[in-house]
Amino acid sequence: MRKMLTRGGWVETARTALLFALPLALTALLGAQALDADYVVLREKARAETARVADAFSGAAVNEVTELAAFAERNLEKAAGDPHPEAALWRVIYAYDLGLLTLKRRGDRVAFPPEDPLAMPKMWEEKLRALTAVADLLRAGDFVNGWFPNIAGEYYFECRRKSVDAEREENCIALSSAQIFPTLFEALDEFAAVTPGWAFRLRDPFDRIVWSKGEGQSFQSFTQSGALHGWVVELSGTPSPRRGALGRLALAAPLALVWLLLVFQARRAQKANARESAARMTLLTQLSHDLRTPLANLKLYAELIRRKGQAPELDRYCAVLTDEIDRLDALAGATLAQGAAPAQYELETADPGALAQDIVARYHSLLAASGSVCEVRSSVDGERRFATRAFERILINLVDNARKYAPGRIDVEIGASGGLLVLAVRDHGDGAKLRTPQKSHGVGLSIVHELARANGGGFALTDAHPGVCARATLKMEVS
Repeated sequence: MRKMLTRGGWVETARTALLFALPLALTALLGAQALDADYVVLREKARAETARVADAFSGAAVNEVTELAAFAERNLEKAAGDPHPEAALWRVIYAYDLGLLTLKRRGDRVAFPPEDPLAMPKMWEEKLRALTAVADLLRAGDFVNGWFPNIAGEYYFECRRKSVDAEREENCIALSSAQIFPTLFEALDEFAAVTPGWAFRLRDPFDRIVWSKGEGQSFQSFTQSGALHGWVVELSGTPSPRRGALGRLALAAPLALVWLLLVFQARRAQKANARESAARMTLLTQLSHDLRTPLANLKLYAELIRRKGQAPELDRYCAVLTDEIDRLDALAGATLAQGAAPAQYELETADPGALAQDIVARYHSLLAASGSVCEVRSSVDGERRFATRAFERILINLVDNARKYAPGRIDVEIGASGGLLVLAVRDHGDGAKLRTPQKSHGVGLSIVHELARANGGGFALTDAHPGVCARATLKMEVS
């Protein structure tokens, strides 16, 4: 038995733990979503910061390449305005160690470089063909720039076309990486020096890393446009937020501790309730044992008084006293056996109207002493099967409640409805003082409510104008 009780206690503890776990699990889920949302925000901030630095880096590189090309183009334009433009252009080109190439066309005629193979360096042929192919694709007002590969390194080019047909002018320049990279890399070194904590890499359109500064773990790539069309800038610096276990542990640990504390308290309360129930049952057992002896003694002396007495009224009084002692004995036994649970009595055969008459007659003197008169009316003919003990307790409590709080006329009506035995007790007192089971004087009504429900019926209390009508029902079968 003890093992079964222990097992039942653990089952109840498991149910309680599950109920505690549900809201805590919901809290953990909401907390995890909050952590994920914070992670997304931090990740977007890191990306935005990286993009900002990449834009600044790209701007510095593009400006440097654009300025170098613009300076070379100004030198070529100045040479083209010389009285001897061809010689002046060659001087500019050789000043760049042949790392600068220009193509100038007027209409269908090539103005520079001369078409004389002896006057044009051999190493220009491939690059000139690339510039010519770009110039052939231009339309009026077009400007195109970009990079093309060469055995000696990359070349940055710019081509423009003005006008159309015979008036058109096409000017193209190509500047070698040997002329661009030293100045470009110096500018990028300065930028990296004023941007600590970042690692940079510059990758050309042919997927070669031409410049890098610093060391990084994870690089983000940004494709360039404009003067660095086709180039890729790679950055590493701002640490990307991670879904670490520390945040979830910081969330889960307190929730787990709270859950364990709640389970511990629930288990502790269950043990305390079990100890209290055991102590109550022990007290009830001892009280039952102690009540048996004085009740038996009272019954014995009532019988002795009845035998010694001569008056008929004394016999009736002793009979009532004996019946009350028997009823008290039965009530004590049932209450002690069932504890606090409402009693569900066995069905017995009796005439409900006659039984009610006997019960009211038993309390005639008590009712008369309080100035009350009780009248019983029954519409049930013959015997029925119902819980007679519950019926007796309900009727006694209702009549006694009316006698205490509304002395005077008391009507008891007994009927049948839908397989239920209906017992209605009405007083004719002050209906404004509606007596409910929650009031201090409504303990008897609480007993009536529990007894009726435990024996297949119900209970209702209504204002009858004047007075109050208490209506109780019990399960009933035809005898």
